[in-house]
Amino acid sequence: MNLLSLSYWFGLQPPSFVSWANTFLIVVFVAMSVMGIGTKVYGVKSGLDKLMKRAVDRVGTLLLTMGLAGLFWWGVSYERVPLLSMRFWAVVGLVLAGIWIWSIAKYVRVEIPAKRALAKEREQYEKWLPKPKK
Repeated sequence: MNLLSLSYWFGLQPPSFVSWANTFLIVVFVAMSVMGIGTKVYGVKSGLDKLMKRAVDRVGTLLLTMGLAGLFWWGVSYERVPLLSMRFWAVVGLVLAGIWIWSIAKYVRVEIPAKRALAKEREQYEKWLPKPKK
């Protein structure tokens, strides 16, 4: 089957995966789900600051969501459900994962340093303000 043909990507009854690809996909999707759960647990249990915990939580949510969505897509492909087993959904999933990864990277590289700088600036400003009496 030609990867550049529209019938491969948009065919309502795509052919089954070969056995090694079938095994590879299920291992990848289960591993993503397990790593997502592990990442979310690590984010809760770790001693990271609040901003980094949010970033770790976002990565865990990405892995868990994409792993479960991949397992669902693998299941409907295995059962040959006509519309849901189209190869097109794999491309949609990759595009969505790419956008999600970009937003996490933007949060880590742009938003976290900006929030830390703002907190430091506010701390510098507030050190000169009078403290409330107890």
